[in-house]
Amino acid sequence: MTGEQGIDKKFGVIAVELNFVGQEKVDKALVVQNRIFEKTSVSMPIGEILMEMGVLSSEERSEILRVQNEVEGQPQTDKEPAPPERKGKPSRSAPKKGSNLDISVSKDKLKATAYIEGEVPAREFNVNDVKIMLHSQGILYGIADDTLIEAFLRGEFSVGEGWTIATGTEPVPDAPPQIVYHFDTDPLKIGTMTEDGLMDWKDRGRLPQVKEGDLLAEKNPGPKGKEGMDVYGKKIPIPKSREQRFKCGKGARRSPDGMQVHAASSGIPKLSCSGEIAVMPTLHIQGDISLETGHVEFDGHIEVAGAVEKGYRVKGGSLHANEIRDAQIDIDGDISAMNGIFGATIKAGGNLKAGHIHNSDIILAGDMAVEKEIIEATIEANGRCLINDGIIISSAVSAKMGITAMDIGTEASKSSELIVGIDRQMERDAEAIKNEIQAVKTERETLPTRLEALRNRSDEIGTQLGEVAQHQDKCMVQHRRLQEKIEAGLLKQGSAAAEKLQKTISELKTRQDAYDLEVAQLMEADETIDQEIKTTEKAITESAATLQELNTRLGTITEAQKTSVGLAAVKIGGNLFSGTRITGPHSTMVVQENLKRLSVVETDKPDHEGVKRWRFEINPFR
Repeated sequence: MTGEQGIDKKFGVIAVELNFVGQEKVDKALVVQNRIFEKTSVSMPIGEILMEMGVLSSEERSEILRVQNEVEGQPQTDKEPAPPERKGKPSRSAPKKGSNLDISVSKDKLKATAYIEGEVPAREFNVNDVKIMLHSQGILYGIADDTLIEAFLRGEFSVGEGWTIATGTEPVPDAPPQIVYHFDTDPLKIGTMTEDGLMDWKDRGRLPQVKEGDLLAEKNPGPKGKEGMDVYGKKIPIPKSREQRFKCGKGARRSPDGMQVHAASSGIPKLSCSGEIAVMPTLHIQGDISLETGHVEFDGHIEVAGAVEKGYRVKGGSLHANEIRDAQIDIDGDISAMNGIFGATIKAGGNLKAGHIHNSDIILAGDMAVEKEIIEATIEANGRCLINDGIIISSAVSAKMGITAMDIGTEASKSSELIVGIDRQMERDAEAIKNEIQAVKTERETLPTRLEALRNRSDEIGTQLGEVAQHQDKCMVQHRRLQEKIEAGLLKQGSAAAEKLQKTISELKTRQDAYDLEVAQLMEADETIDQEIKTTEKAITESAATLQELNTRLGTITEAQKTSVGLAAVKIGGNLFSGTRITGPHSTMVVQENLKRLSVVETDKPDHEGVKRWRFEINPFR
């Protein structure tokens, strides 16, 4: 054994004795060390190898070297080393008889809380004593009045619990800027209401036009905020408010200071439901969308003089057509079809205006206005559903901001279902995220078991490597001793003993080659498993990050659901037929008899018996 090998052996012994690594890891490191030396003639210290293997830290390596130096530099004694001192919290002395007063400050330094431990009233303290304690801790601002401190010491309030003895002043953030739009943000209005509450369908709005360079929107800064003050008398700076940046789509550009938005091209200005400003070019189709045009996909406004025929797909920024017949429509903004919609599947990010809707599936991010009737349709709007002069028959209509219609149902028709005050899109998004969270959790549950199995296999390989290394050492020692005999000329050339010795050396060489091959195979297997361990550990880390992100998104949607309050109301100017089912966020009602001119509103106000509960309340139509 060379001097360096002896040092490494001692290093390994100390590492195992200190319980920093297991013996199998040391054996594996020695094998790696031998292979490195065989290939490069460089003797790499075992400590560095163990660190490269990720089983030993630099601090642990330094500690082993320190112990190794002490052992080699000083004579050993029979005495065991004294156990290391345990670090921890200092023990608390028993409370003295009487009262103790503790003062703690919140993390944000905006509140100091006093606690009386022991007897109350706390006669050992007066107001000056308390103020001295406060000042000794640097608490100088927002201290309660002397009379309140005296009352607290007498036990007139907050007995057995903390009392706020000093309060800071929270900073006030800057007020958000006011955004002014220089174009009509709702050009395809759902109609103009007359003084008698009816809809003027002839006033259908007009699409605005802008030229390149026109001012589209600007921000006017709001009032500045105010600095705060913590209980230590230090100023708290005005918190940085979240910058309300303009979201610009195609055809719109922000000014260098971010305070204005101008048109980058001529076209139709548009404000999306998400707040994005864009200027859309216009595609004019003189006839129908049919065999002549094929499917239409255009990143802008699509103006169709005729109809969208059966079986065709339309995708674009906004759409105006006379009629939509059994087509698939995917529009980012508004849709208008004043001659009606028949058998279509529609998804829109804006408002919808139509003469009538028959047998269609529609999802909208905005409002919906229908002139005549909705029949056998499934509709979901995140705004209002207005059919002031028309009728809803055998349909399922959901509108977050309420439904207004002349009639709901007929004597002979299948009952309709009306859902109001509920954001169905948020519900779907939340449900999709919940399903995704469950899928990640299910996958994540399998990872620790897999990781444990991989680590066990790695340990088994390490043990095998250690055993093979021992066999290698024995083989090498025997080979060296026999070779020394030959070199010393102890055996006569050609004698039976010499031939036997040569045969033994040959067998040892064969065994050595076999051990080398086995080591190579084990090392290759260990490297593969090590990579799988890293991949699995990465998957565990990434799944945790994914779960955190998904839970954050779910929390954002949940908070948005709390603040984004809908209007759970149905207004009927004519007849509401029995069997109609009305559902709100908290209650459901099935109409039991035919009713006329009424409004149905969900409320939790006390009923005629004084009981507060969620229910739908029926009132006269206004």
